[in-house]
Amino acid sequence: MLGNVKYVTDEKGKRQEVILPFQIWKDVTDELEALREKHQILTGLQQSCRDVKRQKKVKSKSNR
Repeated sequence: MLGNVKYVTDEKGKRQEVILPFQIWKDVTDELEALREKHQILTGLQQSCRDVKRQKKVKSKSNR
């Protein structure tokens, strides 16, 4: 997959830039977008769980 990747280096040989075929770039950016969407969903679920726990605490205190 990464056989066609090229690196642009500075005068000391340190990699500065990467050149890769468009399809690899598209695959990487598509995967990144999918991961961002999953992260957003999981973050929302995590916040919802916190909200439920908080509401249960408030409800249990009011029932005493």
